[in-house]
Amino acid sequence: MSDLPPRAAENADPSDGTGAAVGTDSAGGPGSVGASVPAWMLGGSSASSPGRQRRPVLEKLLNGVAHVVESAMDADGAGEHGGLLQRLDPRVKLVGLLALLLASVLVDHLAALLALFAVALTFIVLSRLGLRRFALRAWVFVPLFTLAIVVPATTSWVTPGHAVLHLWGGAAITATGLATAARLVLRVTDAVSFSVLLAMTTPWSELLAALRVLRVPRTFVFVLAVSYRYVFVLMRLVQGMVTARRSRTVGRLTPREDRRFVAAAVGTLFGHSQALSEQVHTAMLARGFTGEVRALSVWRVRSFDYAWAATVTLALAAVAVLELTVKGGF
Repeated sequence: MSDLPPRAAENADPSDGTGAAVGTDSAGGPGSVGASVPAWMLGGSSASSPGRQRRPVLEKLLNGVAHVVESAMDADGAGEHGGLLQRLDPRVKLVGLLALLLASVLVDHLAALLALFAVALTFIVLSRLGLRRFALRAWVFVPLFTLAIVVPATTSWVTPGHAVLHLWGGAAITATGLATAARLVLRVTDAVSFSVLLAMTTPWSELLAALRVLRVPRTFVFVLAVSYRYVFVLMRLVQGMVTARRSRTVGRLTPREDRRFVAAAVGTLFGHSQALSEQVHTAMLARGFTGEVRALSVWRVRSFDYAWAATVTLALAAVAVLELTVKGGF
């Protein structure tokens, strides 16, 4: 150790058993390095426990933002697949799916609601969307949340009727309550299914242009267009802020420090959004934007679109007949 300076020799002592010395061989020869690793850089590994590790808030935020952006891009890509709904004229598709959505809200019998659900399933399969991916987007949160809300309506406290299952305190789950809950959950599922079908099979620009063709107010369409694009700009900004923070951080942050950063990031994001909104609006005006949403493709109603419109009309007529003829039961 005579080749090393006195302080370096002290730091390079391998007898402390911490593994802090770097590059020190067993003989302590001239090739050894006397610089030791600071304790704060080793704090992460020494504090680790064999149990389940809790993910930092920054990592959760970054993964959440990336998931949102990826899901939205995946939805836009689904509109380019060669399925049934993707081949339709956006105007015809919009009118047909809105009519089916309105029917799912108006019908009351369970058989008619099941028929509409079968129509939605048929469109999902023929559009090549994938049942699993569609279920994760449409049938996980909203229908299950609705089911949780209507659970009290199945009891005799809310809906009297024939008892199917007796509970404590003289209460019971009634057949009428189950029928009411089933109708509500199935109605919500049908409406969400037709809405997600429209969103997943139609590019956003074409959907907005179709709304304008149907005489939806220009201001409403403009707000939708700007909001949709602006959300992704803000998402990318948040992702950049979190990535920059992580790249400048050594070791593990405490939950309090993570929360402090998130609070500061919210304020910074608000300031960025104010300035960015002015820049985006100025850039749009400089490029000739007049408030009218236009599609690059030229739309023509073909025989295929007429055939699909006729099919939807027949399906609606069948659902209406089923609604009027079903008697009793649910």
